[in-house]
Amino acid sequence: MNKSYVLAAYLRISSDDGLHGDSQSISGQRKLIRGFVRSHPEFKGADFIEFSDDGYSGTNFNRPGVAELLNRARSGEVQCIIVKDFSRFGRNYIEVGDYIEQIFPFLRVRFISINDAYDSETQGGGAGDVSIAFRHLCNDYYCKDLSRKVKSGYRTKWESGKYLASYDVYGYRKSDEDRYKLVVDETTAPVVRRIFDMALSGSKPSQIAAALNADDVPTPLVTLTKKKNVRSWSQLRPMWTGTEIGRILRDLRYTGAMTNGMYAVEKMGSRQARRKPESEWYITPDTHEAIVTKDEFERAQLCVRSTTLKGMKFGPRVPSPHSLPVPVRCGGCGHAMVKNGAKVMAYYCKFKKLVADGDCFDGKMEVEALKDVLLVSIRQLQAVLAEQKKAASEKAAVPSVDYVREIASLQREIEGLNREKLSLYNAYSDGDINREEYSSRRQSVDDRTHALGLQVDEQEKRSRQHLQNVAVLPPAMEYLQDMVGLPQYDNELISALVKHVVVHNEQQVEIVWKYADEVGAIMTGENGGRIWNSRS
Repeated sequence: MNKSYVLAAYLRISSDDGLHGDSQSISGQRKLIRGFVRSHPEFKGADFIEFSDDGYSGTNFNRPGVAELLNRARSGEVQCIIVKDFSRFGRNYIEVGDYIEQIFPFLRVRFISINDAYDSETQGGGAGDVSIAFRHLCNDYYCKDLSRKVKSGYRTKWESGKYLASYDVYGYRKSDEDRYKLVVDETTAPVVRRIFDMALSGSKPSQIAAALNADDVPTPLVTLTKKKNVRSWSQLRPMWTGTEIGRILRDLRYTGAMTNGMYAVEKMGSRQARRKPESEWYITPDTHEAIVTKDEFERAQLCVRSTTLKGMKFGPRVPSPHSLPVPVRCGGCGHAMVKNGAKVMAYYCKFKKLVADGDCFDGKMEVEALKDVLLVSIRQLQAVLAEQKKAASEKAAVPSVDYVREIASLQREIEGLNREKLSLYNAYSDGDINREEYSSRRQSVDDRTHALGLQVDEQEKRSRQHLQNVAVLPPAMEYLQDMVGLPQYDNELISALVKHVVVHNEQQVEIVWKYADEVGAIMTGENGGRIWNSRS
């Protein structure tokens, strides 16, 4: 077997597979595949690499291990893929069939499924055999049947009013005796009670949030991270918001009723969930102690009626054509700014009124003004890139000429040696030198010619490396560098280059670039790929 031949083993196990013993485990699959490779002499000397996905469903190909494997196969780095059985590679029979029948044969990648006795090299690269297709259908049916059983199990628990989430509801904690039951948390329940009392007295969610922030009351996220002893993913200042207050005021669980099944995934194998209408929820009354009465809960809804969830669309948000394609953040609190709906579109920080001691931007930044700042900054970047490209080309030209001259000199010397070798042959043919002298002098010429050839190869290699080291830029910046004329404002160009925009005040806007190191090096004196623009 050629040393360049690469075998790739793919191993997968999901949480459900782990219940079926070591044969389904990662270690069990690895042992089976390595034994198979050792028992086949044709694989002797081949390189062996391994890819695995632990805890991932086979219903889709959104798995890091299989994604890396397929990328290697597409780039020609993998010549053969081996799995324990088809279900390890995937359980969606249509997608698996496409790979085995269409994609792998096109890429000239051999596919072997050990337990299915399938080898694309001996079976023509297709998966059209009835028995194989039947196995794919069985794998697909297994997933759908398992999904139905899991949902049925969840529904049974929902109908009995059990609490299944892994985290606590703010104001409650899980019972020490029964992990499916909620009990009042004496630490956070008074905060929930205070929120409802303020709502019943006529306070708006934003006013309630401002009062809690003024008293430094820990937010639900801070409480949860401390309870779980984990670090919060957010580096921003934690604060109560009107949205968070509204979520608490709408939560039926504070009346002692358990609500389950509020969300459903779009399709099997997907991680995207949509909110279901309230009529489809599983609501079980009186499953735990109430913090507020049902009458108080109903009256508190008047506080959030204007921001009710009724009629809201759940799913991917479609950006407004009048918004920037990148986040706009407040230079004080760091949170994302929001856009008003007035005639003149502008961004403002909604958190300014929620924190009394905050240094948030207390004003409005017009969208068109931010677009102007971005366009001016990108034009500045393009101008510097153009100058650097010109300087780099001039700098690269001098060493390139030196390399060409050196190579030409070496090649002229090689041509002279070839002429000398011809002269030696003529002298030997004419009897001017004997065979021993001819052989000795020719060997000397060949050795010198070989040495000069190596020098030519080395000079060509250095020339190529020199050209490659001249200002290698990300694709988006190369596009900007090669753009003819000054760029116009374009959302796609902004998205490709800018990470986010920070507004400190009306005169000071900060642009944080996606390619921080490259931009920081190009824009002399700038730190970390940030450009500050002062508006006059």
